[in-house]
Amino acid sequence: MGDKIRVLSVSTSDSSGGAARAAYRIHLAVQEYGIDSRMFVKNKGTSDDRVSSVEDFVPHNALYRAVDWIRNKVKNKWQHFQWRKYPKKSPYFMSDLRSTDIGDALQKIEYDILHLHWLNLRFLPLDKLPKDKPIVWTLHDSWPFCGVCHCFLDCERYQVQCGCCPQLESDDPRDLSHWVWLRKKTLYKGLNLHVVTPSRWLATSAESSSLFRGFPVSVIPNCLDETVFRPLSESELSPRWRSLREEKFGKEYLIFGAMNGTKDKIKGFSILLSALLILEKQKPDLELLVFGAEESDLQMNLKMRVHYLGYVRQVEELVSLYNLSSVAVVPSLTEVFGQTASEALACGTPVVAFRCTGIQDVVDHQVNGYLAAPYSPEELAAGILWCLENNRDGHLSKNARSKVLENYTARTVGKQYTGLYRVLYNKK
Repeated sequence: MGDKIRVLSVSTSDSSGGAARAAYRIHLAVQEYGIDSRMFVKNKGTSDDRVSSVEDFVPHNALYRAVDWIRNKVKNKWQHFQWRKYPKKSPYFMSDLRSTDIGDALQKIEYDILHLHWLNLRFLPLDKLPKDKPIVWTLHDSWPFCGVCHCFLDCERYQVQCGCCPQLESDDPRDLSHWVWLRKKTLYKGLNLHVVTPSRWLATSAESSSLFRGFPVSVIPNCLDETVFRPLSESELSPRWRSLREEKFGKEYLIFGAMNGTKDKIKGFSILLSALLILEKQKPDLELLVFGAEESDLQMNLKMRVHYLGYVRQVEELVSLYNLSSVAVVPSLTEVFGQTASEALACGTPVVAFRCTGIQDVVDHQVNGYLAAPYSPEELAAGILWCLENNRDGHLSKNARSKVLENYTARTVGKQYTGLYRVLYNKK
């Protein structure tokens, strides 16, 4: 097809968090189809020489550092003043438009298509987006088409215009969420933008939003390396979890994992603990493995043993945890896709989740897991019990692995993104 299409993927990180891992996997997947893919990030965690960071494009002299520090201090003071107007705001994660000085990165890096991913934690200034090149924006939450929230929950104001934000506990139609929404509306005008969502649910939400209505939307799932996330033999399990392996005889492990999952209410950890209170009377041999989070302060009088494993940095160790577990539980109130669920399925571990939002694309009810009625601890407990009792012959595990091989491999997803790039490149 001639010269390679040059794609620049932009993400806050290339390794830290689910969105970063998803972005990096896509970056690798499309290279297999001849795409000249590079990444630009704020925080670089890999050794990939095709990933550049902000540090590569800003001056390092003392004068610049001093001016930049003062500039950020002023911006932060002003935004902190704005946020203090909402002392009763919800604990859910929210973002304004604060950003980082990226220098002339988007001018110096040569690319044909700009591919945006998760840009928050004060990274990419939206006013730097080019008007003369195609942009693909893969959504990892709803912030791009909302005001300040990353999960709109049951609010529908994003479909018209943000303001009177329930997460800010605001009754002001011109509150901070409205100001950010209005600014985004101005910045998006004239963009050659194609939106990608990893689930049908998020696609429907994006299409109905006031900010993205009129832009084309495609559904392409997140991918993983099925040769890494796979069922393991006993001898392949990580030595780090030797004690868990030795203790496993006569008991079964459930697994729950999410970044700050025990504190972020969106992740539903309190609902899981309530479900476990029900289950421990019926299944006294159950224990819970928790990764990606610190020990919870929630006091539930739970007698079931809970192993808090912290942040698991090595993929091989995470794969071993999935393999040690009989069921993975993803009790989130909302999921854009359900990357933890897809990883567990790839390892042959059935998944229990709530019958809502994007995870419905990943978990097939009573085929590779169980979809419980939202947001019932009783239903969640019933789903866990059902999976434990109905996977004795391993058919749920087989179905779980098959779902991933058919839909979420790097080869399958990379092909879909490459096809999209080619269409946009030829239109350009």
